Amino acid sequence: MTTLRSPSLTAVVLVLEDTAELAATHARYAKALEPAAERVDFVYVVDGQLPQAVSALRELRRKALPVEVLCFPTAMGEAAALSVGLQAATGEVVMTLAAEPRVEDADLLSLVAALDSADLVVGRRSHVMEESRGRGRKLDHLVNRLFGTGLKDIRSTIRAMRADVARELTLYGNQFNFLPLLAQAQGFRTVEVDIRCRRPATAAKGLLPFDPSLVLDVIAVFFLLRFLRKPFRFFGGFGFAVLVLGVLLTAWLVGARLFFDMPLGERPALILSTLLVVLGIQIISVGLIGEIISFTYAKDVKDYRVERLVEPEQARARERAVL
Repeated sequence: MTTLRSPSLTAVVLVLEDTAELAATHARYAKALEPAAERVDFVYVVDGQLPQAVSALRELRRKALPVEVLCFPTAMGEAAALSVGLQAATGEVVMTLAAEPRVEDADLLSLVAALDSADLVVGRRSHVMEESRGRGRKLDHLVNRLFGTGLKDIRSTIRAMRADVARELTLYGNQFNFLPLLAQAQGFRTVEVDIRCRRPATAAKGLLPFDPSLVLDVIAVFFLLRFLRKPFRFFGGFGFAVLVLGVLLTAWLVGARLFFDMPLGERPALILSTLLVVLGIQIISVGLIGEIISFTYAKDVKDYRVERLVEPEQARARERAVL
């Protein structure tokens, strides 16, 4: 396999638990990624007060290794840690890795090699691990149905990306779980590469087929990607449907009272129809307010990227025209 050798690569390692094994992890990653770039450096993001991890990272700094350590005074979550790490990365290629090696070393190079034809490469964990994830598989299937992607392991944390992707993406909340979706929404080419897991994950347990919190995150991401710029499309359509239902129900009740002499005073349907009309108007109003806010602040929000290609002949023609 031919590896895309980049001038520089930055590995962003999120330290979310206190561990003293970071020295061994660093040595393993450094050896595995050495053939991938001329210069390999590391950014470790420590999420909260983790004394053993900080002590191990200080030892790496004392050895004058290309390591940068960023520490949060309190635990801020994986999304904040990942955002800070991506912003601190200086390499032309950026990788996100776990503080505990979970993938065979040789497969890390395959992620970098795949960047030859993509902007973001997601490590699709081995079939054994996918089968053991239980509810996670069902959630990925739901995400694929909603967003129409062909990705099968969206929430994999083993990724390689070009520097443009790391600079453009903005994460908050639990959006780090759906980083490939955010990248695709901005036009970045995203692919998956099979990787072998050193340790299969345990199956998630629960009575529901999905993790409820992740389902809420999927709904939030779906709304942000599809309706952030046009909230009236979502609220207006739903509100209009509720309003029409209320109006039709009210018209039927009024018609029954006028033409068939049916009493309305003791019928709860009248209260329901009135409630639907009021609720429909309120939902439509929320959509209009959201549209006004979106229009007001649209100039400050950029959810796209511009890629300009200039052919050499065109560039020379322009230079001659200027001269």
